[in-house]
Amino acid sequence: MTVALAVGCLLAGCGSNPPEPAPAPPPAPPSPTGPDPALVSWAGGYCGAVKDMRFIVYTMVKGYDIKTEADLPKAADSLKKLDTALTTAISGLEKLPQVAPPAQDATKLAAGELAFYRKLHGDVTKSRTLLPRGGVEYAKASLDVIGIDLVTHVPGIKSGDVPGLDQAMKAEKTCELVG
Repeated sequence: MTVALAVGCLLAGCGSNPPEPAPAPPPAPPSPTGPDPALVSWAGGYCGAVKDMRFIVYTMVKGYDIKTEADLPKAADSLKKLDTALTTAISGLEKLPQVAPPAQDATKLAAGELAFYRKLHGDVTKSRTLLPRGGVEYAKASLDVIGIDLVTHVPGIKSGDVPGLDQAMKAEKTCELVG
């Protein structure tokens, strides 16, 4: 019986060395712990360019504020401030570098905003030119149309649609009120 046990043990692998464990895979490279610094820098430039445009509509004189010829200087001042803000936004957006994949749609976001601000700047320039001859009704209509354009504008690409851009904007102080 001891012979049968010994043979059974040999056949079952009793007393033999266990198989070598498979080698462990190499450790994974450390994962980034935050947003891409280049994208954070780009977001800072973008937000710096557009932040004033997000709020200027709230400080603009509205069409209903213009009642008489005496109110026309308020309209002219408001259009001048908007012209200055648009010039700043356009200049800032023009300076932004191209964004590398996978966030390349950030470049499209900036290009869309740039096109909108350029068109609006043309409208403001025209309004400023015609305001002295147009009078009260022209000032009202001009301010209303420009205000509506500002309030209803929605970027063609949202920051949440661009990989990493929301995280980069949250990491950039300049973007706190832009989002």
